Amino acid sequence: MSPTQDFDLKERVRSAVDIADVIGATLELLPQGRNLVARCPWHNDRRPSMTINQERQTWKCWPCDIGGDVFSFVMKRDGTDFPTAIRTLAELAGIPVEEYTRGKKTQPGSPDDRATLLSAIKLASDSYFEHLQSNEPDARIARDYLAARGISDESRKHFRIGFSPDSWSYAVDLLKSQQFSGEVAHACGVASPKRSGDGYVDMFRGRLMFPIQDLQGRPIALGGRVIPAIAERHGDRAGGKYINGRETMLFRKSQQLYGLDLARDAIRRSGEVMVMEGYTDVVASRQAGIETAVAVLGTALGEQHVKILRRFAERVILVLDGDAAGQNRADEVLELFISADIDLRVMTLPDGSDPADFVAAHGREAFEKSAREAPDALDHKLMRLTDGVDVERDTHAVASAVDKMLKIAAKAPDGLRIDQLLNRMSKRFEFKVERLEQRLAVLRKETKRPTFRKPARPAIQNQSRAATSHVAPHTDPNAALQESADGVDDSPIASSDTMLPQPHLTPPSEHAAAAPVTLKPMRGLERDLFETLIENPELANMAVEAIDVQWLEGMAAKMLLTAYQDLELEGHSLDADSILLLVENDALKNQIVTLQERVEERSGKLPESAEDRYAAIVTRFREREMSDEQNRQIEQLASASMPEDDEDALLKAIVEKARLQQRIRNES
Repeated sequence: MSPTQDFDLKERVRSAVDIADVIGATLELLPQGRNLVARCPWHNDRRPSMTINQERQTWKCWPCDIGGDVFSFVMKRDGTDFPTAIRTLAELAGIPVEEYTRGKKTQPGSPDDRATLLSAIKLASDSYFEHLQSNEPDARIARDYLAARGISDESRKHFRIGFSPDSWSYAVDLLKSQQFSGEVAHACGVASPKRSGDGYVDMFRGRLMFPIQDLQGRPIALGGRVIPAIAERHGDRAGGKYINGRETMLFRKSQQLYGLDLARDAIRRSGEVMVMEGYTDVVASRQAGIETAVAVLGTALGEQHVKILRRFAERVILVLDGDAAGQNRADEVLELFISADIDLRVMTLPDGSDPADFVAAHGREAFEKSAREAPDALDHKLMRLTDGVDVERDTHAVASAVDKMLKIAAKAPDGLRIDQLLNRMSKRFEFKVERLEQRLAVLRKETKRPTFRKPARPAIQNQSRAATSHVAPHTDPNAALQESADGVDDSPIASSDTMLPQPHLTPPSEHAAAAPVTLKPMRGLERDLFETLIENPELANMAVEAIDVQWLEGMAAKMLLTAYQDLELEGHSLDADSILLLVENDALKNQIVTLQERVEERSGKLPESAEDRYAAIVTRFREREMSDEQNRQIEQLASASMPEDDEDALLKAIVEKARLQQRIRNES
């Protein structure tokens, strides 16, 4: 996609959606003066402190010091990157992204059109939900079963639980009545081809229906649970207890978790997530006040699940049934734990119970206590291997346990987790670490997986040098630097005197959660400059020519001036709306919104005009640059390393510049 196409798509999407509608889909909005306010989901907000400005289409939470436009809100809400956010909003607005990305164009209404499938499955999901509330005999049986399982009517509505009639063609006929073909019903996951002949039949019949929703709260798949009283009619043909929706264009089991859209904010607040095995476990847990529960969807917890959860939490607690199958699943996640940079715990429930049964019998406090005491995956596996084994005498059992652990370690990349594993095994089994390392090396060769270590981090670079060193305005897209609280570049990509992060590029989402780009707030002269440019965009055309990036000290200021330069180069307007459209870095978006708020607050209160303030700012920048250059020359003289004639010439140049500087002051 060309820069112009990219900008045009952003502009079209932003014009088509209202930030109040997007934020209001997940948060309650209240009017406050000219703005709207909401309780911020990213801190314990007792009274609404998030401000939504519909006129500017921006949002800001001052206690968190976060804010931006509709794109940055979706990025923050969903823990995703900018391309995903713009696609999400484009789909919401019905804008075909393929027109801009030159991807495969699809025909509306066809089974390979994503928007069509989203509409079709929503229609089916809503109809199932409404049917459960009907007076039909089977619907009453389904409601009675829910009540017997302790699921309240409030929970039923919260999770949009529905009921699929015991019919071969309810969903197919429903979709057909709304001009959706049988192929679409199949492609969205609610129908299957007939075993003989043409046509399609319903995939779910006589079951409780659980919609599986994406992070925007849109149904993308369905899962069905058998209702015993209805299943008895069909005997062996009733099917399994659960039928999980098959994978479609909308739904990938390895990338979705049931209930994550509803639990996301609670997970962020607590820093942990509980991963369970079934829909009803999540519903029962939520009903008991455990708001961080999600469930896998007919598959084991996998690498993609962990990547998604890392956006929202630092700790993952895998809640497993206490039966043998649950224990086996705990073993499966050990390799994942060793490879993943996350605190993964294993909570095993007693007596073969599942979370719903345990919470019903023992209550929320007992469940949360067990969660707090859950061992990490390494300790869980070690305890399992040594359960009933005399470590000092049972040599064969110990050797077997050690080999099992090392074979798992051999499949994972070398690193701190492996070092930790070897140290724990050394203490538990009383083996020398060196002996374990030798055996691990042999097993690695057998698995034919090369060992590797992460490259050492480079020396930390001082950001203060960026004020006088060359900074390229157009750089490698991956050269995003992180500016810490004390202004030090801790990036493994490049030093600050050679690269500048492009303001309209955001790191991939899987890295964004682990190492978000942070920028020190602009202050002093640099803040005054950009406030003036936001107040009077006409001055920005002058600034991109008059201001040198090298004059700026803060990374945020450098990135913002680069954004202005890029806009001017592409022929776009240099107002704040265009800047927010171009910029994809959420930290920089936040600073732009903060500058807008300051400009609005002081509107009409300053004695000087924006033009006069701009002229004074440019003068001060030039004075500062001349002063810096003069100091460097004086340091060069003081070093006594120059020939005498060169010293005289340099001294004269310093005096002449000092006179020029004084003349500029007198004229200003």
